[in-house]
Amino acid sequence: MSNQRVHHSNKWVVLAISFAMMMCFALSLQALPPLFEQIMKDVPFSNSQAGILMGSYAIPGIFLPFVVAYLANRVDIKKLIIGALIIMMIGLVAFSFAGSFSLLVVFRLVAGIGATVLVVLSPLLITMYFDQKNIGIAMGIFNIAVPLGTVLAANFFGSLGRLLGWRVILVGVAGFLGVVLLLVIFALFLQKGEASTHSPDLDKKSAPRFRGSLSLWLLTAIWALANFQLIAYVTFGPQFYQSLGVSVQRAGFLTSLVMLASLFLAPLIGVAFDKTGRKKPYLIIGIALILISFVALATHFPGLPLWAFALGIGFTPIAVFAFAHIPETVRPHEVGMGMGMLTVASNLGTTVGPSAFGSILDQTQGNFTVTFMFLAAISLILIAFSLGLKSGNSRSESR
Repeated sequence: MSNQRVHHSNKWVVLAISFAMMMCFALSLQALPPLFEQIMKDVPFSNSQAGILMGSYAIPGIFLPFVVAYLANRVDIKKLIIGALIIMMIGLVAFSFAGSFSLLVVFRLVAGIGATVLVVLSPLLITMYFDQKNIGIAMGIFNIAVPLGTVLAANFFGSLGRLLGWRVILVGVAGFLGVVLLLVIFALFLQKGEASTHSPDLDKKSAPRFRGSLSLWLLTAIWALANFQLIAYVTFGPQFYQSLGVSVQRAGFLTSLVMLASLFLAPLIGVAFDKTGRKKPYLIIGIALILISFVALATHFPGLPLWAFALGIGFTPIAVFAFAHIPETVRPHEVGMGMGMLTVASNLGTTVGPSAFGSILDQTQGNFTVTFMFLAAISLILIAFSLGLKSGNSRSESR
């Protein structure tokens, strides 16, 4: 009984540390856009090369998640996290001292390797400590981290960079990672059976090969396409609003509303998941709202700020659902692989979304009506995939 009490109190510490690790990911990912103008003065590169710098951070996330998930079943998770944070710190500090574009790319890739480990293991820790009765609120809180880090970077790093220099900002982010590293070392306590997700029973017989359920593949596709939509919109949203005569500052604010909505709504969505025992209805309603919002933006329907904020409301349940539903689509020892698939899906969407959207925009001579209708059509696919989701848990969504 005392072990259960320790486990209960420790899970909130685990949630706090997982949240901090995702803040590390978000701050290091979003640090560059506000600083690009200043970085270009010291290390000249083109706008397309700036896109390469952003994309290179996500490249390890396409190839490494399954390796991380495999290691999580066999190696102490705490050691993996410590190693990941150290790698990220090295990448950030080295980036701040780089004097050529090629070195910037190399060190960005290094930081991306550490970030990939954190993205896989952070939600995995939560699934280890929170059961299906309260995982919704945990994932709701957890999913505030990336929007919060994005908003902080977008609003403060540019002005701080002009005051202190872009190199100082990146070293400062590395310093924040150092604080989180100390938290992991001294505050993250995993019991022996929880230090890895490997089950002793699997030593007695060969573990079945991981193939994934249909629901897992559908969930992965949903997460990839949702990230495709979100990153495409965030990348070209400012350009869209400016094309309507909106000022640069207001265009940025309207685009950021998609992230601001998650800061307030994600925990509420998580509570709703836990209290009702239902998740799929919220997912489908969110996707439908995204569909309506993109159609409204495409047709310049009155009330642009309303539709911009509605997009954020629609995307919020997708993120919470994706991580909360994973334990219901795989066997307990396969949760790490499930998280790895979500990470790959996210990075694929992040990599392909902006380039595909931009290509359509170029082919249509900058016609946002066509491109936003294209994003709306993706929502129809998401609804179809959502209807096919099943729960491997007795608390099925279909009840």
